[in-house]
Amino acid sequence: MATNENELESNESFEQRIFNTVQSGFLTVCLSVGRATGLFNTMAKLGEPRSSHDIAQSAGLKERYVREWLGAMVTGRIIDVNPTNDTYYLQPHRAETLCNPSTMIFSEAIPALCEVYSDILECMKTDGPRGVSYSKYNLFQQWLETKEELRLGLLPSKYLSNILEVKTLLESSAMVCEIGCAGGFGLCQLARDYPTCTYHGLDISKPFIDNAKMRASSMNLQNVTFHVSDATKMSDAWTGKYDVVYCFDVVHDVPRADLILQEIHRVLKDDGYFVMVENKSYTKHADNIPLPMAPALYTVSLFACMPTSLYYDGGLGLGAAWGVEKAKEMLNEVEFDCFSITDTANKMYSVYTCKKKLSK
Repeated sequence: MATNENELESNESFEQRIFNTVQSGFLTVCLSVGRATGLFNTMAKLGEPRSSHDIAQSAGLKERYVREWLGAMVTGRIIDVNPTNDTYYLQPHRAETLCNPSTMIFSEAIPALCEVYSDILECMKTDGPRGVSYSKYNLFQQWLETKEELRLGLLPSKYLSNILEVKTLLESSAMVCEIGCAGGFGLCQLARDYPTCTYHGLDISKPFIDNAKMRASSMNLQNVTFHVSDATKMSDAWTGKYDVVYCFDVVHDVPRADLILQEIHRVLKDDGYFVMVENKSYTKHADNIPLPMAPALYTVSLFACMPTSLYYDGGLGLGAAWGVEKAKEMLNEVEFDCFSITDTANKMYSVYTCKKKLSK
C-alpha cells in the first residue's frame, strides 16, 4: 500500500504535505500555550466576540502577548476575528474540543520534549552520550503528572475489571501491586473502588511518591502503601506475595525491562495475574504505518523513553513502540504465559494478561 501511494505522489504534492506538517507543528505550540494559560477556557466563558484587551484582562495576562497569540489562532483558523472592530470569537463547538483536557493534553508534550532537544542531538552523534538523565526532564515530568490524571478513561479500575479472573480477585481480599505508580492517581481510584484489597504502589521518583501519599491521605485510604523503590530490586520478603501485579505504560521506559519482568514473576503468587498495559504497536516500522498515533509515539520515544533508558549502563532502550512481537518474546523469556492481548476502548493501548508458567 505504501509503495502504491509513493508511485502516485508528485514532488509538488509531497512538498505541500511537508509544508502543512511544519505549519501544524508551529500551530501546535500555540495550542499548547492556549491550554497552559487558560486562554481557551477564558474565551469559552466570555461566550461572545471580545477585544484582545478584554480577553487578556479576563485571563490575567499581558495584552500584547495575547494579541500575538490570537494572530496565530486566527490565521490557523482556530479563532474567528471581526476585522471591522477587531474582536475575537471562539465558536462553541470548537471550545468543546479545545477545553477538553483529554484532547488537548498532548499539545503540551511538544514544548516539554523540546526541553532536551540539544541533548538528543548530542546523543545521536557516534561519539555522543548514550542517553539523557531523567533529571533534565522538568517540563516533561510535570506533563506526565498531568497526563496520569487524564488517561482518556483508562483507569486500572476499568481495564482490570474487564478481566474476569482479575475482577474476581479484586472483589475479594487480594494483594495488589502497581509498578511505576507515579502520583498514585490510578492506584488510589482502584483502592477506592475495591476497598477490601491491600495495595502497594512503587515508583523510583520520590516526588511522585510524596504526591501519591498526599493523595491517599486526602482520600482517607487506609489500604494503600507507597514506596520509593527500584522495581528491579524488590524486597526479598515479597516473593510470592501478590495476587495481582499491574503496570501502565512503564515496561518500555525502564532501563532493564527484562529484570523488572523477572522481579514481577518472583513477587507474584503462582496463581496470580500480571497485567501489562503498553502502547499499541508492532515491532516493525512498516506494520505501524496504519496507526494514527505512530508518528507521535516514535517522537516521544526518541526524545524521552529511549534516551532515559539508554542513559543507564546496560539500558535496553526498547522505545515506546517496541511492539507486540517483542513484548511477547520478552514475557515468554521470563516464563510468563501471555494468554490474552486486547485493545483498550480508544485503541491506543494493548492490555497483556499473563500468568506464570509453572513447571510440571
